[in-house]
Amino acid sequence: MKIIKKVVVKQVLTENRKSILMDDFLNEKKQVEKEIKQLEFQLHKKLKASKNNYEYQSALKSSFNKEIKQRNDKVKIIDFQMNQLNELEIGTEMKEQTIETLHEIHEGDNWNELMNGTEIIIKDGIVFEIREGGQKTDDKMV
Repeated sequence: MKIIKKVVVKQVLTENRKSILMDDFLNEKKQVEKEIKQLEFQLHKKLKASKNNYEYQSALKSSFNKEIKQRNDKVKIIDFQMNQLNELEIGTEMKEQTIETLHEIHEGDNWNELMNGTEIIIKDGIVFEIREGGQKTDDKMV
C-alpha cells in the first residue's frame, strides 16, 4: 500500500544562494518602487483631468493612496527580509517548502519510524542530504 507523506525541503545558505536571494529581493523592490511611481503619475494625470470635480478627486486620491500605501508596506517588508538575510550565517538551513511524496508501507513496518519527519537538504541546487526522523509539528512534520 502507498501513503502520502509530507517531506520538508530546506536550502543551505551558501554565498551563491545568498547572492541570488538578495538579487531577487532587490529586483522585487525595484519593481514595487516602479509601480509606486506609475501610480503617482497616474493619480497626478487623473487629478489634472478632473480639475473641477472635487468629489471625484477626493475619491481618486483615497483609492490611489491606498494602493500606494500597500506598495510602500511591501517595500518595508522586502527591506526587512533583506536585513534578515544579511544577519543569517553561511551554512544556515532555511525551510523552503513542504512537499508530499508517495511512500510504500507494508505489514510489520514501524509506524512511528515511518511517520517521523523526512527532510531533503538542498545545497546550491543539488540534493545534498536526505534525513529521516526530522521534527514533528502541528502539520505532522517539519
